[in-house]
Amino acid sequence: MDAFKNYAVKHGRPVADAVADRYGETDATVRTGNAVVDHMLMHRTIRRFTSDPVAEADIRTAIAAAQSAATSSNLQSWSVIKITDPAHKREVNRLCGNQGQIEEAPVMLVWLADQSRNYAIGQAYDTPLEAFDYFESMMLGTVDTCIAAQNSALAFEALGYGTCFIGAVRDNAAVLSSLLKLPARCAPVTGLVVGRPHPRHDTDIKPRLAQEVVVHDEFYRMAGRQEIAAYDHVMSQFQDKQGMVPVGWSSAVAARLGTKGVLHGRDRYMEFLRAAYMGVR
Repeated sequence: MDAFKNYAVKHGRPVADAVADRYGETDATVRTGNAVVDHMLMHRTIRRFTSDPVAEADIRTAIAAAQSAATSSNLQSWSVIKITDPAHKREVNRLCGNQGQIEEAPVMLVWLADQSRNYAIGQAYDTPLEAFDYFESMMLGTVDTCIAAQNSALAFEALGYGTCFIGAVRDNAAVLSSLLKLPARCAPVTGLVVGRPHPRHDTDIKPRLAQEVVVHDEFYRMAGRQEIAAYDHVMSQFQDKQGMVPVGWSSAVAARLGTKGVLHGRDRYMEFLRAAYMGVR
């Protein structure tokens, strides 16, 4: 966990204080001191990496962690493509908007919701395979994929690596699928780049919404304007500290979701899925 212990060294205070950075204020009700929990509480997205390679044994360890995650009905409806060849990674990056973190990271993993393997098994047993025609089959694979990918990220971070998820693998999903030679009923869900965090480009813990906004007791309750405004203030302070324009959070959300142009091609993702999953309904 050296990459995360560095956070405490940099700020000269206990690792448990990361909770205060996460919420913009101290929360004594969050229990710290457990190595696993503290590790999760200190997560930061890393976008600058050294040129140090990621050990193959560490990749296998992280994949073992991914395979240790929950999976619906033990169907294991996911796969992952490991990309380490720089030329191949550049091709993938071109379809993801030429992102700096993809260029710098020595390893990129493309996580796939994959029902092709199970479909082939069904064919071998000469079963009707009707369930594959429904959205639930695709959704099941997507959920399994996300759980597995997050497990792998936690494992990589525990081994001292930094990670950054890449949603842009869905920008040009059809072209990327062709490049990666994906079969039918197999779709890119997210990417994950992995590498050693660059010591001269450390990142701070980004604040999140208060738990009172996202946790609902028994029934759903819409967040009030004051609760969102409070988080806007916390985010503005964080952005100012990072040398960013202090716009807060809510205005950024509105801008991010305003038009389909901000989706950078992901507005075509459902069309791609229907084709990849043979007209899923």
